[in-house]
Formats: sequence, C-alpha cells, structure tokens
Amino acid sequence: MAHEIVPGTVGWLTTLRLGIRNLARHRRRTWITATTVAIAILLLQLSFSLLIGLEQQSYDNLINYQTAHAKIFAEGYFADRDEYPLEPNLGEIGDLQATVTSVAGIAATTPRLVFFAQISNGVDQIPCQGVGIDVEGSDDDVFRLPATIVEGSYLSESDEGMLLGSGLAKLFSVSAGDWLTILCQTVNGAYEAIDLPITGIVGSGNPLIDRNTLMIPLTVAQDILDMEGMVTELAVRFSAGSRESAALSRLTSTLESEDGLEVKGWRALEENFIALVKMKRTGNAIMLGIFALMAVVGITNTILMATYERTREIGMLMAMGMRRQGIRKLFMTEGTLCGLLGGALGTAIAFVLICWINIKGWNLTATYGEMDIGYPVKDIIYLSLDLSTMVVIGLSTGVLAGLAALYPAVRASRLDAAEALRHV
Repeated sequence: MAHEIVPGTVGWLTTLRLGIRNLARHRRRTWITATTVAIAILLLQLSFSLLIGLEQQSYDNLINYQTAHAKIFAEGYFADRDEYPLEPNLGEIGDLQATVTSVAGIAATTPRLVFFAQISNGVDQIPCQGVGIDVEGSDDDVFRLPATIVEGSYLSESDEGMLLGSGLAKLFSVSAGDWLTILCQTVNGAYEAIDLPITGIVGSGNPLIDRNTLMIPLTVAQDILDMEGMVTELAVRFSAGSRESAALSRLTSTLESEDGLEVKGWRALEENFIALVKMKRTGNAIMLGIFALMAVVGITNTILMATYERTREIGMLMAMGMRRQGIRKLFMTEGTLCGLLGGALGTAIAFVLICWINIKGWNLTATYGEMDIGYPVKDIIYLSLDLSTMVVIGLSTGVLAGLAALYPAVRASRLDAAEALRHV
C-alpha cells in the first residue's frame, strides 16, 4: 500500500531544508544567537571539567598521601582521632598484616604512628601532625610520598631525620639539611624533645600534608613516644583491578571476628570532605543551570523575534496550505539547529582550551596564593577531559533549544492566515 500524502503536511527532510535556509537568510541574527549559546556552553563545559578534575585530583591526593584506600584502628580510636590519641592503639600487628594481605583485592599494608607534635627552630614553635612511617619498604607500597620530594631525599633505614611539608619549610625558612626540634608528649604523659635534620621537603599537592605534617621513621617515633612495637593505624591499599566497595566489604567481613578493631574506608575517613563536595556540587549545579538558562533565553528570544518579523511569511505559508503543525515544526527545527550550531561551536572551543590547560597545567598557587579553596589540592591542577560527556552536553543543547523554541513556535502557529497576510 502506497504511503498516503496528507495535504498541507511537510516531511521532516523538507522541514530541515527550510530551517537551514531560513537560518542562512538571517545570518547575522543566527550567528549572534549561536555565539550567545556557544558562550553559555563554553562556560558550562569548562565549569563541569574543572569540577570533575578537582574532585578526581582531590580523591587521588587523599588516597595517595593521607588516607590510603582504608585504615584499621583499635576500637574507639576513630571517634577521637582529631585529638591525636596514643591510646587505644594497635599492638603487635604482624598477624593482623598477614590476615589483611590474604584478603582478595588487597595489594599492600603499612603501619603508621600518628601523634600531635610541636616543631621549633628555637625561636618560633608551630603545632603540627607528626607521623611515624615504616621506611623499610612498606610505606611506599601504600602511599606515594617518594615521588613528592621536591628537595633533598626520602628517608632511608639508617637515617634519623624527618620529611617536612613544603608549607612548614616555608614558614621556618628552612631547607634540606637544616635541623629542627620536635616536641611531643609520650603515651605516659611525659614531654620529650628531639633534634632531627630535614632529610627531604615534601610537596604532595595535599595542603594537610604540605602545610601541617612532618614524617619521621616509625622506630624513632615509637622510641620518643615510649610506644615500642605499637602503632595507631594500619593503612591499606587495594589492588588496581579490584572494585573499591567489594574489597572494603571483604576486608570488613574478614576482620569481623577480630575483637577490638575498626575498619574505615577512605570515604568514611573523609566524610566531612565528601559532604563538602556534595554541597559544592549543588552550588555548581545552580551555576551551570544559569549558563543553560542563558542559552535557552537566547534561543527563545531569537525565535520570538523571527515570529514577529516573518508574520506575513507565516500567513503566506498557511494560505498555501501548510498546517499549524508544520509551522510549529519549522520554528522548532530552526531553534534546534541554532542550538546545535552554538553547542558545537562552544564545545569545540572548550575542547581546545581544556587540552591547552592540561598541557600547561593551571597553577592554583599563582592564582589564589595560599588561600584554601576547600579541596585538598594546590599548585598545578588539571581539568577532566571526557569526550563522551562533552558530546552529550553539546547535543543536549539542541534538545534544550528545541524546547526553548516551543512557545514562539506555538504562538506562530496560532496566527490567523488572513490577519498575518495584512501585517506590515
């Protein structure tokens, strides 16, 4: 049976051709509108890429230099962790490490002893976080500190020295080879002081590490704190191919039978930061919505103006037999095409800018100085480049533009043919 052609109807291919011709007839207006949309899409793409890039870099910095993928504590320690308690603590952990490393998905473990310290040069004294690390090999299996040394060298087994965050080094105006005094309180409440040379300066990009942390060999920390054989935590790194949630679940299940232990994944360890990220996402979503609204308003305004300017043309099309549905379809097609043009232009510019920024890197310190922006990143940051997401955002502009053109299209289709032809 042959396809029945209904008089007054226009096919999608014909509508598309008419839409392209109409946009080409009014090039200045088309390009002005497309440019408005392109600017909105450009800002949308850059903001989205910056947000995702900041989040991903923050998560990497937390896992690689601060939390690992998970940590194991003595029961009761986690609730008071901000006070840097030395008790309760983990005693002999040889058997515990063997149990943990036998779990599928666990790549490595390392013990750490975290304590509150004061660091002094004999004139000034600054509170900070002290961390005793196992320099015999296991710490750099879990954390990535050796790669962050910006001056001097990493600790060795025979050294009695310290790694100092770059922010603390700047405050004291010291460099590798200089000496500082560490003051702390032992597990028994006595006060101890030890003079140590600075072996290396750490620039991890994580402000908590760089501005507030010193690291010394685990054996030295245990000695000055009277905690021989004891640590406050066991950090765990998951295998590269394992799913984080599955590995954490297996680890938790394995240690359920062990009394007096708590297992916390990095998301639980940084729950305040995760909450902050969610809050920032909401704020950024509002801002991104404003950018999208800019594009919608531009399209609506253009199609509405076209409706007024082409009133006689609309009347002529109706007089020639085009149905109201065809008029609506034509104007919505023009709006969609204009949105796609602006979306493609904005996406292309955003792609070039993101690639350029990622080659050069964006120096946050040069832009904001030492100001805390709320993310555990500093110095050089990189934007997220997800081509599939960029294409989706660019194409969604066409959908939004088509919806934005709906009101002007309906208004145009409701014009009376006779009155439209008399319009001057």
